[in-house]
Amino acid sequence: MNRRMLLSLGLGAAAGTRLSAAAHAPKPPALALGATRPFVAIWCSNLGNRLDARPPYLRIAVWEDGRVLFAEKPDQWSDALQEGRISPEEVSRLKRALGETGVFALKGTTYLVPDAPDYCMAVEIGGKKQLLHWDERESPNYGINSDPTPEHLRFKACWKAVNQLAMGARPGKSRPTAGKFQVPRSWYLKPATQSE
Repeated sequence: MNRRMLLSLGLGAAAGTRLSAAAHAPKPPALALGATRPFVAIWCSNLGNRLDARPPYLRIAVWEDGRVLFAEKPDQWSDALQEGRISPEEVSRLKRALGETGVFALKGTTYLVPDAPDYCMAVEIGGKKQLLHWDERESPNYGINSDPTPEHLRFKACWKAVNQLAMGARPGKSRPTAGKFQVPRSWYLKPATQSE
């Protein structure tokens, strides 16, 4: 065999060993989320064609009892999460403000592009439920931005408002959590149907 072929075989074997080791590596334990759904949650279901990531990832989730799980670095999708609590008054204010965003009046709820990420936003307040899907990309001529209608603009404004309100609810005191975030099926309030 020539030197180039030996080098190629050696690199292939090394890559195969790494892949095999990764496939047999123990999965980290799941993060304990509890039996109830949060009233607001934002997460990354998948990152599209990015092969270097292992979603799902959580940006934030807030429960009725004031429990808040949130990303350590809100501008990055990662497994590093923090947990803290907010007061009953803060929960009430957040729920009221979320209801005022118009999230429950949106007709279009899913704006996805092939091979793009799928970010999810679930809001459930006073018997009303809404689940939104988007990739948060705002490039001209891309997805929801190609030929935006008033409904598209309402969707984006609502998404940003809910995101800002939820992230504003992060508690001042928190601690790191242990375990890998997994999205319970119950968080998917309805099937994702592509909107026009």
